[in-house]
Amino acid sequence: MAIEGRDSTERFILAAKARAKDVLNEAAPKLTSLERGMWLAMKRRERPVKQDRAS
Repeated sequence: MAIEGRDSTERFILAAKARAKDVLNEAAPKLTSLERGMWLAMKRRERPVKQDRAS
């Protein structure tokens, strides 16, 4: 994944997705608001989080 070519917003989103995925099985992880939203979406599986934009 070429993170260098992305803007800062996309880097924050990718980092939040990665962090949420890393703590997916923890009961009450300490997360930022963005990470928590991603974590909840992954846990609920109501709305899957997109992995990448269509190129």
